[in-house]
Amino acid sequence: MKRIIHLLAIVLAVQSCSPKTEVKSSSSEAELTQSQIENLDAAAFKAKIESGNGIILDVRTPGEVAQGYIANAVIIDIYDQNFITELNKLPKDKEVYVYCASGMRSVQAGEILLQNGFTHVYNLNEGLADWQRSGYPLVK
Repeated sequence: MKRIIHLLAIVLAVQSCSPKTEVKSSSSEAELTQSQIENLDAAAFKAKIESGNGIILDVRTPGEVAQGYIANAVIIDIYDQNFITELNKLPKDKEVYVYCASGMRSVQAGEILLQNGFTHVYNLNEGLADWQRSGYPLVK
């Protein structure tokens, strides 16, 4: 019985010394990226758009865009092979308000924007689904 308790104590000691900082480090890196891309709900996203300080960026496919988009949006399909080239044609000193259908691709696009020198990136959290639930209009 003493051997089992001793073995258990050793296992617990080893586990407590395992590199937990590695897990925190990787999550910290993710949080750092997320902190640079500000996620906004539909109301805050709409307010940013109405400020007139930035570019509205729709990263959905042409088929999705045909169902409706936010007025004055620049449309660049994230799946297009020239996506990064087209992004780099946008002025980097402007805020970018990026959205997709659900908020997933727009986060990916936001990371690409940051990697390419854009500094003020805002993501429509939950995408156009949230926008439409909030009753905001789309251009069709």
